[in-house]
Amino acid sequence: MAVNIRSVLEYVPYFRGRLFVVHIDAELLHADELVDTLLDADALHEIGVRLVLVAEGNTAAQLSLRAATCEMHAAEAELPLSAGEAAICRIREITERRQVAIVASGATGRFDEGSVQLASALNADKYICLQVGQVPCREGQPIFAIPESEVAACTDCTHPEQLRAAAEVCRRGIQRVHLLNGMKRGVLLDELFSEEGVGTMVHSDSYRDIRPLQEDDIPELLSMIARCVVDSKLVQRTYESIRDNIHSYYVYTLDDTIVGCVALYPYPENSCAELGCLFIKKNYEGHGYGRAMCHFVEERAKKQGFSWIFAISQSAVDYFRHRLKYASLPRSVLPEARRQALESSGRHSEVFGRHL
Repeated sequence: MAVNIRSVLEYVPYFRGRLFVVHIDAELLHADELVDTLLDADALHEIGVRLVLVAEGNTAAQLSLRAATCEMHAAEAELPLSAGEAAICRIREITERRQVAIVASGATGRFDEGSVQLASALNADKYICLQVGQVPCREGQPIFAIPESEVAACTDCTHPEQLRAAAEVCRRGIQRVHLLNGMKRGVLLDELFSEEGVGTMVHSDSYRDIRPLQEDDIPELLSMIARCVVDSKLVQRTYESIRDNIHSYYVYTLDDTIVGCVALYPYPENSCAELGCLFIKKNYEGHGYGRAMCHFVEERAKKQGFSWIFAISQSAVDYFRHRLKYASLPRSVLPEARRQALESSGRHSEVFGRHL
């Protein structure tokens, strides 16, 4: 996966000053791929990320040697984490003087008590596990992100024990835990500088969110849907038309980056609402975000007392019919004003709907 330079520019100020604890499997300490990871870690350090590299086991000598070869600004803590508070104080001192701290865990495993305690004591923003082997997958695809609250119910995946261990770290106060295959070159930057990532992130914060559109978002929304407007997949919208109906629009965000949108247009006199302006950026298709937005507006419509919802589309016919299981409807069921607008547009769109 190539890192998108736009994503890098967005994340640099967000990461600056934050602290990441990176736990490295013992098997990786002698792997050639570790060099790429250390170079990437040094790049993170250069943009202001504070780093602690934890070597699994009783010695950090091999990791320190590899770091020196990469000319990292690093220092090894004299004590393993099993030494307790003294080791934590030493690591804090190293990171505060703008060096990467290297320490041995003094234990086996990726989520040993000493490493988790260290991350908690330092108020780490991320706990990253660089491991040998695949990350949790579902239906052959990595689980890119999953809320800590949903881990217990996730039984249809590989390596569920990894998810449970990561969720426990989240409950200890670390908002994001990343599981990465350290044998893949460039995996650290690919994970951190893209919205989806390449590994599995268990999180306790609002990584994914559907929220109301704000006026400052309108230029981004217009540019996002512009290609579909040109291809006649979405109707033309202006800044003013969106602003005047801003309460109808919602956006799907990943780390506060807008990746999709949807609108809910009410027709109270007909006890129904329209699901419109459904769009997901191309790079984010196929992850269920569209379905999530549709379910979101369906719930909104139900709470507002509407008995059914409809959608009009000429490009997403299969999506509404087969994926969302909406029924095909005649145009005659539409509210009169909406039916007339559709007829006058000349678009060969189909109508779909469902009871709420």
